[in-house]
Amino acid sequence: MIKKPLKESILESRIFIVDDQIKNLILLENVLESAGFGNIWSTTDERELLPKLKTEKPAILLIDLMMPHISGYELIKSIRKDSEKDTLPILVLTADISSESKHQAFDLGANDFLTKPFDIREVISRVQNLITASVVLDQLQNQNIILEEMVEEKTAYLKAALDLTEKRERYFRVLFNSSFDAILYFNLQEEEPSNFFECNPAAEAILGYTKEELAGLSIKDLDCDYSDDYYFKIKEQLSSKSETLFLERKIKINSGECRIMETSFVSMEVLNKIQTVVFLRDVTEKVEQIETILNQNKIFKEIAWSQSHEVRAPLARMMGVIDLIDDELSSELDEETASFIKIIKDSSHELDQIIRKISEKSNVAQSKTNVTLG
Repeated sequence: MIKKPLKESILESRIFIVDDQIKNLILLENVLESAGFGNIWSTTDERELLPKLKTEKPAILLIDLMMPHISGYELIKSIRKDSEKDTLPILVLTADISSESKHQAFDLGANDFLTKPFDIREVISRVQNLITASVVLDQLQNQNIILEEMVEEKTAYLKAALDLTEKRERYFRVLFNSSFDAILYFNLQEEEPSNFFECNPAAEAILGYTKEELAGLSIKDLDCDYSDDYYFKIKEQLSSKSETLFLERKIKINSGECRIMETSFVSMEVLNKIQTVVFLRDVTEKVEQIETILNQNKIFKEIAWSQSHEVRAPLARMMGVIDLIDDELSSELDEETASFIKIIKDSSHELDQIIRKISEKSNVAQSKTNVTLG
């Protein structure tokens, strides 16, 4: 069987979306279609999902948590009960940013988490990450069918243990290697962090260092604003909590440039050492885009002010003169002149209403932009 190129397989992958809000479905479908994904099934009725999964196996499931008939939590729990869907990537969509909702979703078997309102680039990135892992995992599973059959002939117990171990290991290794985020491992030490002892290919691509070069560096070398106080604060928080620590830091890449990156730390105890994983996502362009939008919004506001004041001021004077002529001289005007005066008066009032509507729409658009960016 001839294998398709990885990129082609990813874009042809089946995507399921479940969200009771039609506007969210439309947004997600448009975003994914613009990125090249065309094989999408979606529904606003969450009750249709489980029957659909009995006949089709998607490459990824995007699911809302809060829905009227069956919650996303219950659906994830039901899906994970089916061993055939144990590795189905599940991307949770929710407006709830609390750590409790995240922990509950992950404990039930969710793979990733997106909060509303959606960032377009983040949606595409997360979906690509999970589908890539799913596609590569499927390819690896197909390649190992013969080997798994040989192991199964030896003993059922050995087959079950080996299959589960290999499946988990492949799954997390594929996620590690195919992630679009930089992932690096280091140890929390008493006075300063250790050098990185593991990194994924994305770390080399994003930071511009080879794996060997990163092995000679630490977070102290990469963080543009690093200080001892900062490290001890991070160390204290990671040592006392099992939660992920989210920060936005300036990270120095190999060229010497400091890039703005979303930085998250996760720690675990391994062989009596606090082993830490740091995730880096470059958001420099995103921050710059937000600043550009804010500047455009400022210009938009100035235009709206000009429309409301500079344009309406002379129009108001003109309307006043027309009203004065109509009130004081209407009895002295002939019928034709009076009709012209009426046309001018009606037109000036109509123009005034148009300017008011433009100003109102400008203010509404400005408010919506501020709320979205906020």
